[in-house]
Amino acid sequence: GEGWIELYHHLLMLRSELTFDRLLARNIRHGADASTVMRKNNSGSLESATALCSNHVMRAGRHFAHFTATRREMIGVIRPNIQVNASDFDEYVALDDTLAPLIRSYRNQEGELYFFYPGHQEFWEYLMSYRTARWSDSNVHCCYCIFVEGGWPVAAEDVGHHFWWFNWTSQTPGRMIGRLNRNRPIGLLLDLNEGTLSIYQDGRRFAMLKDGLSGEYCWYGTIRRDHESISIRRGSTSNE
Repeated sequence: GEGWIELYHHLLMLRSELTFDRLLARNIRHGADASTVMRKNNSGSLESATALCSNHVMRAGRHFAHFTATRREMIGVIRPNIQVNASDFDEYVALDDTLAPLIRSYRNQEGELYFFYPGHQEFWEYLMSYRTARWSDSNVHCCYCIFVEGGWPVAAEDVGHHFWWFNWTSQTPGRMIGRLNRNRPIGLLLDLNEGTLSIYQDGRRFAMLKDGLSGEYCWYGTIRRDHESISIRRGSTSNE
């Protein structure tokens, strides 16, 4: 069990502002403060980089956050204790030499990761190595929603917000959840009493995205393109 000091620290955390404290991959930085992340270099590349609110661990109860995104950023929940250390991948290269070209392509000469996106299959075995008892028995380890823009090869009926979740062992299907207003903040409610993740806008629940969530999670976002940014702040639904 947890001691009183750890429980008190957890209570203080739940009252504090939400911030992105862990930045994964090189091409990401904080904005005006740690509640915003953006591309470090606008180079025209699609180097995905991910930020976690890992100092805000959600274990039980209901948690709501507002996200403001600019284009095609991914926002959602993920297991909070994962680390991504470029040097760790040497072990995987040694075990499976077919991974060598891929892993090396993710790192620069200084050993920094160019790229990290938790939905990328090549990272799954590594991410699962961080599994602890605090993940419980749920296989829902990462969930995100993203706005899919129009234009080739996207069909007009597929333009809108989509949702994906990952068990980090096999492919799981995504689905379209509809068209929210891209110019308004999006709310996510993680209800660990019910084991669900829901999406909101303007105080109205738009859809229940996933059930079966349990254990520990934190908020996160992934940036893929130039001039993208994500901001997060604590919030509540209109009926709370």
